[in-house]
Amino acid sequence: MIPYCDLGRALAPIRCEVDDAIRRVLDGGWFLRGPEVTAFEEEWAARCGQLHAVCCNSGTDALTIAAIALGLKTATVQANTLPLTAIGLRRGGVAVRLGEVGPDGRIAHPVADAVPVLLYGRPPGKEASSAGLFDAAHAHGWKPPHKTVATWSFYPTKTLGALGDGGAVTTDDGHLAFEMRKLCGRDDILHDRRQITSRMDEVQAAVLRVKLKYLDEWLAERQEIGRRYEARLQMPAITLLGSSLYHLFVIRVARRDELARFLADRGIESKVHWPRALHRLDGDWSYEGDYKMADAWCDTVLTLPCFPGLRPSEIDFVCDSILTWTDSSATKSAILQAI
Repeated sequence: MIPYCDLGRALAPIRCEVDDAIRRVLDGGWFLRGPEVTAFEEEWAARCGQLHAVCCNSGTDALTIAAIALGLKTATVQANTLPLTAIGLRRGGVAVRLGEVGPDGRIAHPVADAVPVLLYGRPPGKEASSAGLFDAAHAHGWKPPHKTVATWSFYPTKTLGALGDGGAVTTDDGHLAFEMRKLCGRDDILHDRRQITSRMDEVQAAVLRVKLKYLDEWLAERQEIGRRYEARLQMPAITLLGSSLYHLFVIRVARRDELARFLADRGIESKVHWPRALHRLDGDWSYEGDYKMADAWCDTVLTLPCFPGLRPSEIDFVCDSILTWTDSSATKSAILQAI
């Protein structure tokens, strides 16, 4: 079995450090709003090249808190993103509108209120030229432009993942950071009616501080994995090429579900990020048109195993399996016509 993601492989070499960090928190007896969160906020802000970081409970909450603090009224998000992007903004009082995507999966036409999503760890494109807020949940290692705001997720499968949930917002604006801290909520002070309860606990912060030391190493390993995949799958009609941090390695292929079943039969786990565009879901957002490109994107993307500790032999087996599947003339014709 080759799993889509095996968190234990990256954790095993640093397990003693993680255990020591957890023990430090337990021995200190301080579990919320303590020194570990403060230290991680400083370290994460510095790693992102920004002046401030405000930790919270999740990447979704990070979007909500940032939207409230920024006073956003409207936002356009690409129709092929995770629903939580739109949900997080909507909970912050934002009127969310869906944007059709182009062949690269990004918003097809730049709009003033775009909130770009760095899907799969790919850096933003032209659609982000005037953006002030980014959903960077997939893009650990990316540095936001000066004077912009970025939201982050530390969900366990992220390149920098906690042992549970967690999120953060980074910014260069000290006043904005102060406002977001108030919005995250305390149990003894009411900031205002917009306040929510969203905090990162000390254990998660302590673990993330350990893992942060290995982020560059893991990013480099993901680059090697991505390069090996691309060298083996030299098929522009099937492979989603371009610069990436490789949080996910995603291909586009016709008859995607057939390929996923074929891989599963050979013991290879894959996933779809994501199978339905947002205009196909019953969400609290508006849209116009038929979003044919977003539908095509969601119908053809497939995520292959990509995580620190994935062995070259496993990558080769995945690639050999895909190439075997494409050997039939009927299948190959379908691939070339799809994209």
